[in-house]
Amino acid sequence: MALDLADCQFHGPALPEPFVKFELERELTRLKLLPKATGAEGKRLAEAWQVYRRKLRSLAASGGELRVLHHVIEPLKELLGYEGEIQNAPQVQTREDLEDGGHLLTTSDGGAKLRVWTTSFDEDLYAPSQRGRAYRFSHLRIAQRVLLATGERLGLATNGVQLVLLISDRRWS
Repeated sequence: MALDLADCQFHGPALPEPFVKFELERELTRLKLLPKATGAEGKRLAEAWQVYRRKLRSLAASGGELRVLHHVIEPLKELLGYEGEIQNAPQVQTREDLEDGGHLLTTSDGGAKLRVWTTSFDEDLYAPSQRGRAYRFSHLRIAQRVLLATGERLGLATNGVQLVLLISDRRWS
């Protein structure tokens, strides 16, 4: 299965461009993290992605953060292996103040969790979340600080147009 990353952008030291272009697919295959694209498994995967695409198309061109959550994250969570309900996460104390903890996706056994943040449709993830605030208060900067404060390694942020995978590591902060 050849990875099609034409619509993806990679920023930061975690996934440098040469690694992504020449080694990522081999590593994912070695670790058995790529799903089979043929046979019954491939058919189920293709059907699941068709359902996901329909959900994304129904998002259309507007909606608040809850609509984005239900049209982007809700159908994606099962594809990622999170069967539990989406829970509102409490605010998290960061070096700036108490900040939005986003939402939590959990596995059925409650062991693994993934923190996600949603904004209104097509809202700028890099701009300050409130008027008059500095860049350090953008949705992505807040999410990064929360991940660092909670010691979590991964998070997702979306505005319905972009889906950003945040990789958090104290060495890079």
